[in-house]
Amino acid sequence: MLIADDAGPSDRPKSLIDGMYEAAASLLRVADIRNRSALHGLDPFDGVALLSTINAVVRRNYEAAGAGLNKDRSSQNWRWHVPQPQIGHRNTSPEVIIERAVTRAAADLRRTDWSNQIPVASGLVEGAGDRRRAIDLVRRLGERHFQLIELKIASDTPLYAAVELAGYVCLWLVARQDRPARPSALLDADTIDLRVLAPRAYYTRYDLRPVELAMDAGARALAAASGVTMTFRYNVLQEAITADAIPAPDRLLEMMDGSEPLHRV
Repeated sequence: MLIADDAGPSDRPKSLIDGMYEAAASLLRVADIRNRSALHGLDPFDGVALLSTINAVVRRNYEAAGAGLNKDRSSQNWRWHVPQPQIGHRNTSPEVIIERAVTRAAADLRRTDWSNQIPVASGLVEGAGDRRRAIDLVRRLGERHFQLIELKIASDTPLYAAVELAGYVCLWLVARQDRPARPSALLDADTIDLRVLAPRAYYTRYDLRPVELAMDAGARALAAASGVTMTFRYNVLQEAITADAIPAPDRLLEMMDGSEPLHRV
């Protein structure tokens, strides 16, 4: 079990990823990983060191916030299988439209291998910092094998998405170590594939092969230290899947199942 330290209320983090992006930017020697310029001027980096840094930030926040005391507050963290297909009529986000379409298609076809909006830290820290923090899409590939998918259409950058996913999987590692009382198939998993999924145009302005290799090496090393298996890849969302023209359910899931990597291994 992770034990909380004696930090006073004013010293406690407001989120379990407080300082994560700043720590990543410092290690990568960029001003802000959300800026496109960060990828254009990015030097080769040590992915093992980056994932280790992210993991250390998450664990330090978990302990400082006394999050372990709240691990049973929410019944939703790392839930499976509770898809969320509904969407507000005013929500025009293309990521949300596609994400919800995937879960509706799975429901229409009576498939239980896709789910969405899976909370990762709700209720663990006082305040609203992590209440809405969730993984866009999750695909089950086997009894203990899942893909965690960050869906991007035109928001943020591929580097930001990679660090975001790394933060989520570090929260997963913490939750596996300091488990809530309720069962969770996701926390029982021993193989996690981290996937950024975006249209090819989202990637084309950047040289992402070195980033992908570094992130994959970091994910594998972090996983090995925890007795599990992890990989990282950039995957391509097929052009026929757009928020304005969602394919029929069977075709949509066929294309989602067949999402290909941006780079050949």
